[in-house]
Amino acid sequence: MENSLYHHGILGQKWGVRRYQNEDGSLTEAGRARLSKKDEKWVKKNSDKITEKATKKVSKDMKKYQKELLNQPGAVNKNGKLSAKTINAYNQRMAQLMTEQVSNISSPSGQVVKFVAKRSEIGVMMALADQGYNMDQLKNGVWTSGKIAYKSTVLDKV
Repeated sequence: MENSLYHHGILGQKWGVRRYQNEDGSLTEAGRARLSKKDEKWVKKNSDKITEKATKKVSKDMKKYQKELLNQPGAVNKNGKLSAKTINAYNQRMAQLMTEQVSNISSPSGQVVKFVAKRSEIGVMMALADQGYNMDQLKNGVWTSGKIAYKSTVLDKV
């Protein structure tokens, strides 16, 4: 008797019909959810390393920029604290420089790593954005379309 292995596909699957793609190649809801899970796992695994490398590369430039900011009038409040304008300018510059350093890194879904300025505290967060997206259109974590730019699960604090 000859040993044989038969495979008849996935139960309920139709020939020529993909589970995660529509006929035009766009992803189905299940396909988007699947890639989203892959991205989340990828971010958890790689975000610390990516952020650390980018931070080291921009540290000299940020120290120079910090000195420039502190020499400007109005950089420090009457209370002796940094003004919101100074903090936001620092964060925007840090996000811009760090994004330039990681411009060639992309997630499993093809989204690219971007850094987004934190609001009301010093620092930036790592986010995933569509390739070629103009981050200047980002305001308070919301795309101009109204869609939330990043989720806490796909975002890492520095």
